[in-house]
Amino acid sequence: MNKDLRAGTLKQSLKRIIKTHLYFNALLYIFYVMRIRLMNAVGYLATDSGTTHSDLSLEESLDYIENVFADYQRISNIPQFSGKIAELGPGDSAGVGLMFLAHGAEQVDLADRFYSRRSHEAHEKVYRSLAAKYPVLDKILGTAKFNQFESLPNLKRYYGTKASGEAFFDENRGYNVIVSRSVLEHVDQPQVVLCKMYKALNVGGVLIHKVDLRDHGMYTPYSESVKFLELPQWLYRIMTYGSGYPNRFLFHDYKKTLLELDPKSEFYIAGLHGIDEDMSVGYKLEDIPIQWKQHSIDFIEKHRFKFSAIFKNVASEELMVSSFFFVSRK
Repeated sequence: MNKDLRAGTLKQSLKRIIKTHLYFNALLYIFYVMRIRLMNAVGYLATDSGTTHSDLSLEESLDYIENVFADYQRISNIPQFSGKIAELGPGDSAGVGLMFLAHGAEQVDLADRFYSRRSHEAHEKVYRSLAAKYPVLDKILGTAKFNQFESLPNLKRYYGTKASGEAFFDENRGYNVIVSRSVLEHVDQPQVVLCKMYKALNVGGVLIHKVDLRDHGMYTPYSESVKFLELPQWLYRIMTYGSGYPNRFLFHDYKKTLLELDPKSEFYIAGLHGIDEDMSVGYKLEDIPIQWKQHSIDFIEKHRFKFSAIFKNVASEELMVSSFFFVSRK
């Protein structure tokens, strides 16, 4: 075995030891958080988080953008949009924002606390392809310089603390639609963000979001997907707050907050802990196939004795949800 191979094997073994140990891994994330906070304090916002399109081909990027947008249309039952739209945490691509412009929106604001690294050349190809496919978008963009991504017509980007979910909607309001995909699980104060987004809507406006409640690689794939629920709340806060790591605001928390804002809020389950079935279309809780639901509940019951105290009394039927869409209207 050569030196490089031995070093790689040793590194993987060490990673496995850390990732499978509840508290060793917690210490590692505390170090990560300290580093992230220090970098943010000196104004360094670049991150590899949100770089969805970095490893995708042009065709894959276009498919991803159009599928995400189609999810927003399908879940909300809104085929065409109007007025002002906000997308929270768009990451490296403005593609979904451009799709809103192509389907009737007048302005799209893209708010991101961090700056996701990106290939300008690759995104220029994506944006040109979208403009070629959608005549309305082509007309809006006109002679825009596609490589000047921060100043595309009718689309504006915001970065930094003032563009976080907690702060952005204090000064930016009057939206017909506010969307996000796999973003709300990363904010520091999700309940605050939900309330501020709802307040920032025009009357008749709508929130359309997809939330991913998994641990985003904190312990998986080396441990079960619910391993991160075992950490006591005080420790979990130290190892995640201010970093963009998952906040553990779970399905029951969203339901409570959103139903107080809009009693007719709709929830569509897109993933369950313990099963690998494709649920991407989203199911009403009562429409989930009974065998999937029972298998996931059994999975939760098997592990719940190790959960932190704050989850001990939460129903397994709610803890089982690993991903969902919600729609709330004002």
